[in-house]
Amino acid sequence: MTESKKLIKLILNKLIRANIWGGKHIPLHYIKNGIPEYFRNSNHGRKEFEKAIKQMINNNWILMGKKKTGKGVDYHISLNPSKASEIRKLFEED
Repeated sequence: MTESKKLIKLILNKLIRANIWGGKHIPLHYIKNGIPEYFRNSNHGRKEFEKAIKQMINNNWILMGKKKTGKGVDYHISLNPSKASEIRKLFEED
């Protein structure tokens, strides 16, 4: 299994466990803080994280939007409820 696929599964698993579907969303930096230290502190790891997020957005597995906060604007993400069966199949493949 490739590094980006492992990272995608890790991110999706975190969102599923937190029940972040549809209208319920979470700031992207919370997800970044929850991944292994290697992905946060190295250039290669950060690039892999960005690549994984882009791939999930292109597959329509996650929804991303800008939300106003008290300190400016943050990106928030949530799982796409219309792709729930596709996301669950990803975990059943292994």
